[in-house]
Amino acid sequence: MFQPEMRFYVWRNRDGTIHVQNVVYFLGVHYGQHHVHTEKGFRKWLEKAGVKPEQLVFLEGECDCGLKPGDVREYDGRVWHNPEFE
Repeated sequence: MFQPEMRFYVWRNRDGTIHVQNVVYFLGVHYGQHHVHTEKGFRKWLEKAGVKPEQLVFLEGECDCGLKPGDVREYDGRVWHNPEFE
């Protein structure tokens, strides 16, 4: 049986923000939330979400999504704000 796999693609931008793209691999590639953190918010999210180090993929370059710390873009494009990510 196929097991879904979750990965988190991470960019560390020069402005200090950390951008995370959630991706689920299950019978294809499915993009989930894209969320932006401060360093403190990122560490809190890692702990609260129970993210394992092997699930993180650190990328080169800058994310230019236009979101600010605390912003979350859902898979359907809806944007909302989570102050815990700031």
